[in-house]
Amino acid sequence: MNSVQVLGNLTRDPQIRATKTGRAVASFSIAVNRSYTTPQGETRELTDFINVVAWGGLAESVGNQLKKGTRVFVEGRYSTRSYEAQDGSRRYVTEVVANLIAIPLRNTSGGHPVASAGFADSEPSQTRGDFNQFGSSSPDEQIPF
Repeated sequence: MNSVQVLGNLTRDPQIRATKTGRAVASFSIAVNRSYTTPQGETRELTDFINVVAWGGLAESVGNQLKKGTRVFVEGRYSTRSYEAQDGSRRYVTEVVANLIAIPLRNTSGGHPVASAGFADSEPSQTRGDFNQFGSSSPDEQIPF
């Protein structure tokens, strides 16, 4: 399975368009920071830029609710496609096809994510609904309602 989960910030406003059949498609990229330690023990940070595409109702939600700088969690699958550029060369694009996009909510005291509000692709997914994949919660983590 080529499932991927990323958390980062939108680098620009999403581009929304429609296919010839009228299906909405949104494309955007997110910046994901990661740290590493050099052999000399110095910590450095790198930023990866991940291309994301969303389809249908998920694309419409992205267009209505997300903008440059928004922090998002994206779950989806890797996809690589190719096209012929104007100069005749073959170009390849690797992107994440999203099936879930969530906006982490922040508490007011520490700024750490405490929950998320999200939207999901309306097409069925094999993994959706099986929260055991994230591990079981301990009694201390359960929130009484």
